[in-house]
Amino acid sequence: MIQLEGVHYIYDGLYPALNGVSLQIDEGELVAIMGSNGAGKTTLLKHLNGLLRPQKGYVFLDGEETSKYSVAQLSRQIGLVWQNPDHQLFLDSVQKEIVFGLENLGYDDSEIFRRSTRTLKQLGLSHLSERSPFSLSGGERKRVALASVLAIEPRILALDEPTIGQDARQKERLAEILIKLKDEGRTIIVVTHDIEFVTEYFPRTVAMSDGRI
Repeated sequence: MIQLEGVHYIYDGLYPALNGVSLQIDEGELVAIMGSNGAGKTTLLKHLNGLLRPQKGYVFLDGEETSKYSVAQLSRQIGLVWQNPDHQLFLDSVQKEIVFGLENLGYDDSEIFRRSTRTLKQLGLSHLSERSPFSLSGGERKRVALASVLAIEPRILALDEPTIGQDARQKERLAEILIKLKDEGRTIIVVTHDIEFVTEYFPRTVAMSDGRI
């Protein structure tokens, strides 16, 4: 369970992004967060795994304050996929991007092979495994960024605008993956402007405006 209690965050002491946000997301939920640009959606995501810390208020994971944990510790449980994949990708092949996190978490070669092969297939990237991510289309790069996080198998997955640059079939495949993960007990949180995507697949929507729920 993730819980935010009265979370405030102001950028540079001038620009309020979160104004007393309180929100609970239970284990196994599939939740969309919607709102206009500047509503505070991405800032909220950054608080989930400690990239930002509340200036006032608290964030809890399973009843424990996240301030007790490092970003690395939180990232093992909460995987974030950013809107712009170029902020996340940095290696010279798709395969290396997916393997990187697994190697850093200390998995052995057989487990790395199993997870990377499965994730490549799951996201339709097997034929691109030796390509540089930066030679791919925007939609393909977004799938590589998602694959690099999915391979780690975090129990909570947070995605920022995952449908941008994806065609209808890719959106459908993404929805199938997210629903399957939910059915396995994972918690899925998606920030999106894609109303059609949310209406079709998400049982719960959280609306944000001016840094408030």
